[in-house]
Amino acid sequence: MRVENSVPEDLIVDIFAKLPVKSLIRFMCLSKLCYQAISDPQFFRLHLHHSNQSNKQFVLQTSERPLTLQSLSFCHHQLLREPVTLDPSILLLSDWRWEMVGSCNGVLCLTTSSQSIDYLGILNPSIKKSKLVPFPNLEDSFCLSDGLYRSADGTYISTEIGFGFDSRTSDFKIVIIFREIYAERWRQVQVYSLRKNSWKVLSNVPNYLYNRYDSYEPQVVVNGAFYWFVNCVFSDCFSILMFDFTDETFKEIKLPDCFDEDLGYFDSLGEVKGKLSLLHFDINSSTDVSLELWMMEDSGWVRQFVVNVSQLYEPTCLAMNDEVMLLLTHPNDEVGHILSRDLKTLELTDHGVEEETSRAFTYTPSLALLGEEN
Repeated sequence: MRVENSVPEDLIVDIFAKLPVKSLIRFMCLSKLCYQAISDPQFFRLHLHHSNQSNKQFVLQTSERPLTLQSLSFCHHQLLREPVTLDPSILLLSDWRWEMVGSCNGVLCLTTSSQSIDYLGILNPSIKKSKLVPFPNLEDSFCLSDGLYRSADGTYISTEIGFGFDSRTSDFKIVIIFREIYAERWRQVQVYSLRKNSWKVLSNVPNYLYNRYDSYEPQVVVNGAFYWFVNCVFSDCFSILMFDFTDETFKEIKLPDCFDEDLGYFDSLGEVKGKLSLLHFDINSSTDVSLELWMMEDSGWVRQFVVNVSQLYEPTCLAMNDEVMLLLTHPNDEVGHILSRDLKTLELTDHGVEEETSRAFTYTPSLALLGEEN
């Protein structure tokens, strides 16, 4: 990138990297040089790094039909609300019932079904880009609805969906595990590559006899790996299963040693400061409930803090710098309550706001999908 004035190129790029996505989209129209600089894949990674440090948000799904999203962010301890403007091609399908699957590097993954055809949606709200991805074919089976298949021999097959990013190839990927419901075994694993726009069947997949644990929010993506709660069929013990989007391999991770045998329905996984985190409710009595935040360090699980709460909530965790935001959603009326905890001072702040939501994820505005066609 050659600049006509005397401002060094690296300084221009560094300034651009700290700007909001909306400003960068406008600047792309200024000149060919600006367009090339902002659309460079290396600039995407640089801007994402800055955005992860200073611009993380909650994205809330407030309606499934029509699909309605809202972002919540914090600036100088002030809560900022903003409706998420969706790509017109997604709005054309507003009569479908959409549900968020996951969020990674500024891109949301959603799933929907219509007339027995299931679709996945890959969406970047910041630049209003989206792509529809049909569910993969499963040999000798047909799709019923909502990710449920039936094979020719009458076996019912459920799907477990994960969404993440392969940093080695700069590629967004979706993994789907097809599991026979009553036989309690995996039938097949398929991975979708956005760059190749195709599905492939993974070979040499271990025959994990794990069921997905049906908890409130059991999955999260951290550093290119997808994590979710499972329980082993034989031992009936709980653990975390990881899928690495780069190597396309699975690995089991044990829960903290002090956990009871039963994993709570409202326990959830998250990401804090680039590390896997676990929100766990410790229930001593109906009136004595505490929420614990655990982080996976090099030495193993470490408990960071405990917050006393009045009841069980559906928790979502967002971390910025040394502050952890907790969105606690009441399971009955789907109203979220927001607290924050400073990891250094351990000071707890009740922001005194309530937001209606059916699902919540952390979200970082980015330039992902900029070069993709809708």
